[in-house]
Amino acid sequence: MSAKTAPKKPKPKKSRTGPPLVQAASAISIAKQNLINMVVMSTVSGAVLLGLLAVKHF
Repeated sequence: MSAKTAPKKPKPKKSRTGPPLVQAASAISIAKQNLINMVVMSTVSGAVLLGLLAVKHF
């Protein structure tokens, strides 16, 4: 006697990402934050280097 199995139905794939508009807004937000962080780090490192240069000069 052979066992009969019903063919499995493919499950609908769930999207792990949000709608494209939400993804774009999120990407822009992250890019803005990264840009702000780069500007802050450049400013701070520039100020430190200028301070060290001034100390060495005087």
